[in-house]
Amino acid sequence: MGRWDGIEEYICVVESGSFTAAADVLGVSKSYVSKQISLLEDRLGVRLLQRTTRRLTLTESGNTFFAHCKDMADQYDLAESTLSDMQQRPRGTLRLALNSRYGTQYMASAVAEFSRRYPEVSVEVHSNFGDVDLLAENYDLTVRYDQLEDSSMIARRLGGYALSLCASPAYWEEYGIPGSPEDLTQHNCLANPDRHWLFNRPQSNEIYKVKVSGNWISEDGANLLAAAKAGIGIAQLPVFYIRDAVAQGELATLEGQDWSHYDRMAWAVFPNSRHLSAKVRYFVDFLVEYLHTMDNVGNEEVFR
Repeated sequence: MGRWDGIEEYICVVESGSFTAAADVLGVSKSYVSKQISLLEDRLGVRLLQRTTRRLTLTESGNTFFAHCKDMADQYDLAESTLSDMQQRPRGTLRLALNSRYGTQYMASAVAEFSRRYPEVSVEVHSNFGDVDLLAENYDLTVRYDQLEDSSMIARRLGGYALSLCASPAYWEEYGIPGSPEDLTQHNCLANPDRHWLFNRPQSNEIYKVKVSGNWISEDGANLLAAAKAGIGIAQLPVFYIRDAVAQGELATLEGQDWSHYDRMAWAVFPNSRHLSAKVRYFVDFLVEYLHTMDNVGNEEVFR
């Protein structure tokens, strides 16, 4: 017998005044209610109700027990109502894991706008260079890029951004401009530790992977950006990340060369759940809407 068994029936009997009335309220038989109360009294080892043919009265123990049971039932109703409310509108703490390489800057304005729009949600943003274990590290959601590994997680496509080759004007003038991915072997390429760059092949819709080399390695986009502006070599960086440097003449891209770009896809990844919390559901829907809006206001070079 469970700890709560019989208590709902007991509360209903006391509040309705009889076993018959309680049975009607609960939609069960009178004998079932009577049996549940008897089992409850046997489990507790006390008499809760005094039964006569004409009336039902509470014992002293029964009165004390009823007060506590009623309080527990009210707390349960409150908890249930709170959870229902949280499923209807976003509340609580949303823990996000973003990739530090470029992801934090890519998502920063979106996260800030979500916080402004839904002030009842407290947002914790954690930056990591690698992918996190959502369940083990208790994150609600992460944003990942490109092809996703098979997993039990749910992934929703958000959109993406374009990466472009860039270098300082002085570097291009001294070392020349590559005409194809293969030409990059003749250049100092500023890359992350895996030293691989990806490019679109517009004619075939395929992705071209190139192994590059150079004397500057970093996982941090800010370091690669600084090295590129210093004229050390070529970097492959997001268009939104280098826009200001290009506008100020510190960097130049390979205009008119379609091979020099790569469109990176972004995905919202979150644990598989039949009852997804409102805070996660609203945030994912918001991201899709936000990035789509950015695309439609003229930032197609950023959001593809």
